[in-house]
Amino acid sequence: MRKIKLILITVLCVLTTAACVDLKPALDPSVTPEPTEVPVVVTPEPTEVPPTPAPTDPPREITEEYDAMGLVITGADHFIRYLTFTNLTVYEEEGDTFLDGAVENTYLEPITCAVDVVFTDSFGREIARARLQTRDGSFLLTLEPGRTVVFARIPTDMTLTDLDFRLVFDMETGIRPKPAE
Repeated sequence: MRKIKLILITVLCVLTTAACVDLKPALDPSVTPEPTEVPVVVTPEPTEVPPTPAPTDPPREITEEYDAMGLVITGADHFIRYLTFTNLTVYEEEGDTFLDGAVENTYLEPITCAVDVVFTDSFGREIARARLQTRDGSFLLTLEPGRTVVFARIPTDMTLTDLDFRLVFDMETGIRPKPAE
């Protein structure tokens, strides 16, 4: 019986406490910020007449040139993509400095160009320069499709074998297919 009384008192206390609790949400004005005004969007009325287009030159016809491989010729250096230099070796022999190597032409026709080999020091300053030539001794390279041997004699009084170099195409000469004879 004592247990029943204890349970009964506990239930009554819980019910009394539950009746005092208000579960409705309420805003505390000390914590709640003031509402902001909704911005008013004003659309301006057009006051000016839109400008009329001024007469211009008639449109030019755009013509694209294509190479023999079907690619659009994009500029003066377009045909460089068909040339790959390999086995470039710098060596000294009897007091002279030489560069030997090969160039692979993957284009369908011979390509003519002029190429300089430029040596630079660790600061990027030019130390020496020479023009590549083919076995026929020509500095204007006529590169037939396939592999062509190239070389250069580099005029210098210093050792170049451990310096960086780059190949520079002479853009005045151009890089283009050999003109038909």
